[in-house]
Amino acid sequence: MTTNSHTVRLFTVPQQFPCGPQSSCCGPTGQSEEEIRELTDAIEREIGCPVEIVNVTEYGEAMKHPGVVRLLQSFGPAALPIITIDKEVVSMGNATADEAVAAIREAMAQL
Repeated sequence: MTTNSHTVRLFTVPQQFPCGPQSSCCGPTGQSEEEIRELTDAIEREIGCPVEIVNVTEYGEAMKHPGVVRLLQSFGPAALPIITIDKEVVSMGNATADEAVAAIREAMAQL
């Protein structure tokens, strides 16, 4: 495990069921607690730095990250989860834990 001084942030929205959990017209939106926990655990274990989870529905907190806000304005909630290192976006959309770790490692190698 490596340690570093970078800040990894996971921008997400809690999972919701707009038409109800048993609806056949559409599925859930957002990320489940399990998905968030899996990503967070893998990043902390493999990269060696803590992960800050940012709920983008908390407007004031999200506005501190204009690059992420621009992605959300362009792509909507399908862009989530978005992973950043410091202020650089390294992943967006539903990445597996392995894909997220690989993207973070690649971005850190260039910093």
